[in-house]
Amino acid sequence: MDTGFNVAKNRYFSKVNIALAYLNYLIRSKRRHGIHSPFVYALQDECLSIKLTEETIQEKKALFNALASDNSLIQVNDYGAGSKKLASFRRVNKIFKISSSKGKYGNLLYCLSTYFKPKYILELGTSLGVGTFHLRAGNVNTHITTVEGCEQTMLMAQKYVRRTHAPSISFIHSTFDHFLDHFELPNFDLIFVDGHHDGKALLRYMEKLTHCSHEQTIFVLDDIRWSTSMLEAWKILISSNEYHLSIDFFRVGILMRRPNQAKEHFVLRF
Repeated sequence: MDTGFNVAKNRYFSKVNIALAYLNYLIRSKRRHGIHSPFVYALQDECLSIKLTEETIQEKKALFNALASDNSLIQVNDYGAGSKKLASFRRVNKIFKISSSKGKYGNLLYCLSTYFKPKYILELGTSLGVGTFHLRAGNVNTHITTVEGCEQTMLMAQKYVRRTHAPSISFIHSTFDHFLDHFELPNFDLIFVDGHHDGKALLRYMEKLTHCSHEQTIFVLDDIRWSTSMLEAWKILISSNEYHLSIDFFRVGILMRRPNQAKEHFVLRF
């Protein structure tokens, strides 16, 4: 049940208004010109221009081909807001088909991981490990902790992502709340939240994540326009005094505390 928002309204937003929202994003978004923050200018000019290496491209192609051809049926336990497109028993290739991290937003994760070189990364929502792959490919020296509530989905991620020789990835089968409440955690340098898709839950996770992050931690939030509740949560977060820097990439949002800079919000093209 979507707390605080009508489900029908969520569906109306996603099916009817998303095109208008994207058009508005294109009108408002900037590239390099008009960006006065040196940090954000460098991120746009240097970080987002990073290209995948040839080795990464080949590994990515092999991974994607394997996932796209895997017709096996698995039982998915969904602890989040629920999928709009898939049933409880799902084929691996169907899950992969709608993965948000397999397109340009996967490349965004790669760019961030390459540019900032985070030592510790947390991913909430492993799914098939597509986002995990991009984060690891961007910085082979990082240690990734990735959390997935569905055991069978996590096992698939382990099977495929470990083909890329990634021993520095810890796969954790747990709900997000249980993980954040009961595990002893380091201060993560980059945190990717890709699961649940409920605004109230997102705000709860962000509050809990303050205890395992630091002033320069990069929070990457996926599907900020998945529903009205997610968009409302995003608006609450960017208006909060907790985060001084916020960046809107339409589907993905970035937050950082950066208390030494003036509070600024950017809408950037990627």
